[in-house]
Amino acid sequence: MSPIKSYTLTFIFFLFSLLSFGQQNEFQTSGDEYYSNQDYENAFTSFKKCYETDSLNVKCLQSAGLSAYRLGDIPEARKLFLELIKTDSTNRIGLTQLATIFEQSKNTPKAIKYYNQLTKIFPDNAVFYRKLAQQYQGAGLMTEAFTNYLKGNALNKRDLFTIKGLAELFITNKQYSEADSMLLEGLRMDTFNINLHFLMAQSKYKQKSYDSTVHYLTNIIGRIDFSPYYNKMLGYSYIQIDSFEKSIPILFKALNDPGSAENAHYYLATAYNELDNKPYAKHHYEKALEEGISGNVDIYHRVLAKMYNEENQLSKAIDHYKDAYKYGKDPLVLFYLARAADVYYKDKNIAINYYKKYYKSNHSNKEYVTYAKERARQLKEVQHQSRAQSN
Repeated sequence: MSPIKSYTLTFIFFLFSLLSFGQQNEFQTSGDEYYSNQDYENAFTSFKKCYETDSLNVKCLQSAGLSAYRLGDIPEARKLFLELIKTDSTNRIGLTQLATIFEQSKNTPKAIKYYNQLTKIFPDNAVFYRKLAQQYQGAGLMTEAFTNYLKGNALNKRDLFTIKGLAELFITNKQYSEADSMLLEGLRMDTFNINLHFLMAQSKYKQKSYDSTVHYLTNIIGRIDFSPYYNKMLGYSYIQIDSFEKSIPILFKALNDPGSAENAHYYLATAYNELDNKPYAKHHYEKALEEGISGNVDIYHRVLAKMYNEENQLSKAIDHYKDAYKYGKDPLVLFYLARAADVYYKDKNIAINYYKKYYKSNHSNKEYVTYAKERARQLKEVQHQSRAQSN
């Protein structure tokens, strides 16, 4: 090839490269302008053309992925970011966007994979540790969650999301003093943080510190509508500190949730009973029985039996005592059943059988056992004398 011809080809290639570079720059410039104006559709088109013109332009590939993500075209964004990290395996934006996409789509294993990579590449970034911990927590891997929350907290003491996550794990693990310490630290930074108040109330409730439970929940009343769970918690805590009247309107709100209705009715019955409003108390005990799916059914029958017994409605009392024993198998209920039957039935064999069943149960109350044996003996004697007289 002659020198002149070789020079000509080189010059043509140079011109072509300049034109391609100029066109690629033009696509990138217009893409940047569209993106800054939030015109993501045109931005995506420009950045995609820029990358197609120059496959080594990582900036255009990255911007095309970001534009697709902004458009909500998650499959396209995911494809572009996966291509991006093939080109640059430590690209922070690519890895972060992939982690976010998989997090949002509830693909926890993939989210964990990319957040793990981010913590290794950027070990001083507290947010990545917290995000990784949240994914582990959602997957039920509490040890891994705890480890990463601690790393995040060590890097940034003011991250309230990390404080919340650590407190949740401490409460789950019944480490209440550690949970309270974390939550107090968070509340010192943000007195109005509703989530931290809820968690502190939960911790105090589990510790049976009902006055503190009331304190933390009443601090946020009016700022958010409580779920039935927290209404039930507050109502029960009021009962435990003898604020029965305050508990009632709160517990009525808990009735809106079928899952909380049984306990809410039971607590309402307790409050009304303490306020000596027997009709309302009985109504809510009966409603608790209707909802009854827990292991407390024997308690409802037992309380109702006691109330009917005190009102001398022995037929109803006996029915509830029978059901209380059926569901709870507490031998003491047999003693109360025997005494009610003793008064109600003319046929004393019914009472005798319950007394015998009670004292043969080896119940720990020696006084009651002695009474049951003696009373059964007396009833038998009365029966014997009656038969003798009739003969």
